[in-house]
Amino acid sequence: MGRKTLFTALLAVSFPVSAWADFTCTGVWEYEDKGWNYNGWNGNDPSKPIRYADVTVLNENNGQVLGTGSTQLDGSFSILCSSVGTTDVEVRVNSDTNLHSSQRIRVTNLSNQEYTAFSPVFSNHNTNNDLDIGTVTALKVTSGSDEANPFNMLDMAVASFNYVTGPLIGENNVSTVTVLWPNFSGSFASGFATWIDVDDGYDDAVILHEVGHIIHNAYSDSDSPGGTHFIGDSNQDPRLSLGEGFATFMAGVVMVEDLDRIPIYMDANGSSQNGGVQLRVRLETAEPFTTDAYGCADETAVACTLYDILDDELSNDGSVGSDDDLFISTTLVNGQTPHAAFWDVFTGPMFFAGNLTMNDAWEGWWSEHGATGNHAELDAVFRIQKCQFFPDPDEPNDTNTTPFPITPSSSWSGNKTLYKGDGDPPINGDEDRDWYEVFLVKGSQIDAETRYPFGASDADTQADTNVRLRSPSLVLYDDEDSGTGRNGAIRNFVVPETGYWLFRVRTFDNMRDYGRYNYRLQYDFENFLPAINSGPTATPATANKFEDVQLSVSATDAQALTYKWVALDGGSIVGSGATVTFDPPAVTEVTEFNIELTVEDSLGAQADPMIVTVTVDPNENLVEFPLRGTLK
Repeated sequence: MGRKTLFTALLAVSFPVSAWADFTCTGVWEYEDKGWNYNGWNGNDPSKPIRYADVTVLNENNGQVLGTGSTQLDGSFSILCSSVGTTDVEVRVNSDTNLHSSQRIRVTNLSNQEYTAFSPVFSNHNTNNDLDIGTVTALKVTSGSDEANPFNMLDMAVASFNYVTGPLIGENNVSTVTVLWPNFSGSFASGFATWIDVDDGYDDAVILHEVGHIIHNAYSDSDSPGGTHFIGDSNQDPRLSLGEGFATFMAGVVMVEDLDRIPIYMDANGSSQNGGVQLRVRLETAEPFTTDAYGCADETAVACTLYDILDDELSNDGSVGSDDDLFISTTLVNGQTPHAAFWDVFTGPMFFAGNLTMNDAWEGWWSEHGATGNHAELDAVFRIQKCQFFPDPDEPNDTNTTPFPITPSSSWSGNKTLYKGDGDPPINGDEDRDWYEVFLVKGSQIDAETRYPFGASDADTQADTNVRLRSPSLVLYDDEDSGTGRNGAIRNFVVPETGYWLFRVRTFDNMRDYGRYNYRLQYDFENFLPAINSGPTATPATANKFEDVQLSVSATDAQALTYKWVALDGGSIVGSGATVTFDPPAVTEVTEFNIELTVEDSLGAQADPMIVTVTVDPNENLVEFPLRGTLK
């Protein structure tokens, strides 16, 4: 069994090394971990190697430095030391990787003091002999009732940069990364530093997430506005969702690739010994948000989508031997592994994107890798969490000359996407406008609106819809936010004009170009055109110049009807209503007279004008009548 020691917080101290007799000091440094799984703390405290940490061999009596070096991947170290005679030897490990060739990482308190642990003192060591201190374990520490281990925080940061600088990615080291604990105002990152909450010192996923932010800052560009956010929120600023989702995704990838753990984001109570779950999510399945983590305004959907690009059927993610997408262990993207292919996007197009969102990850993939860059695989991944960057079945309806015909209905449409998808693959779907055509009758009252997919209360999409009605005479009626959430709605709209109207859905927010919506155009009240049952007729249809002609029509409507008879070619209309008299003018030859009829209801709806024709023959049916009376 290895020896164990407690921490102290110590400022780094250096002394000149004496050039006397040499001996080699060896040993293994470990730290006391706190075991956890999907159900929280499991009651186990396994020991794990302290990797790449600075090790100093000291003369315990005067603090003289006898030799320095660092631990290796397995926590072991071997340091050439210089001393003379018999010496009391003590070995110190610092929460710093300065003496290793890896990325430099420091774990400090808020006063910038590194954490240290010391071995037992090896008294009266003969420096002519090598010294093996065996295995020494740095124990957990507490702040109040919360447990932590600074060397666990160091190891999480080491794991993150092992992935980034290792063979899968092959990046260079960056400036010193600092992890500060305990913080008393939450866990967060800024620049190349992260502050870990007093409660999170053993929350591996939280630490990895915060280091993921540092990696984002170091190698690409984050436009996240920061601020309050939480897992399960599908209605975030898409820039925030990308920033937080990337950090969680990075934590999951590091768990799988460096720590050989199932990728679970877990935040547990730091003072609990068993359980203590405060928040959790599986990146392979989005559990327990499986039916809710949808759309690119959801940080969990972003994290799971990015993770699915890189995992495969061999990944230790809870589904070894199967996978839920088309990226598998043999997949190459133009000759590269998906890890390298995504990193090129992350450090290339995503770095240069303004207002970086998940849209830029999609577009960046195609601009970086082209049409041969595994379109089907990427599309399948994005569809899992409903980050749906593809045209809907109504396309092409992105111009007012190609509207999709609809009829008013109280039912909502299925999911539609704001993505016009020009080209193959559909790299860029910006500025899609979905146009629909509907016939409406004057006097009707309608609602024209959008909602989140399937009426989700938590958005499940990034789309920010604007709706427009355009009349047949090109009058426009717009709305941006009168619906639920970010949805547009034109409600209780009284139709002022009969004809074919256009209903348009689009977004004006360039950070929310893509997304899903449902639409509904329904009647609050439906007016109808007057129904002409028969007629109009003229009796007689052919008349002489002395006859009046009766005009009549039969029409029905729910409203009171007005009949407008207009003699287009002369003559006069006598009377009003459904039956009137036409008094033709005198003619000298056979002449046709057209009378136009318009039937209109009390709400202004008009049936199409109709024409009835009367023929007047001055010679038809002339009769000589005898004079009456007597001659005188």
